[in-house]
Amino acid sequence: MLEELVELLHILENVNSNVDILTREDFNEQYVNLKDFQVLIKELEEVINDFEKVDPNDGNKVEQYLLEFHRILTTFEWHFSELSDINTKILKKYKDKIEGHTKEI
Repeated sequence: MLEELVELLHILENVNSNVDILTREDFNEQYVNLKDFQVLIKELEEVINDFEKVDPNDGNKVEQYLLEFHRILTTFEWHFSELSDINTKILKKYKDKIEGHTKEI
């Protein structure tokens, strides 16, 4: 999944280079975010592996792991949302800019 997200970011960066809707800094921030995403994947793997050792009758421990799953999942959502925002910003302005219009959507 990480490779696909990096490729997507490259595509968006390429498209943006035709119209300069977003700054280099915007993309640099996303590359840093993808490094964090990679760390998050490893965290999830560790939590899953640790969860396999938890007694299902230990409600406190199970709840602790479910909360950790929730934290990780919502952080994944945030990462996807950030990339979606980049895509949306380009989508809203690209066609008009490439056709030489200055109309803002």
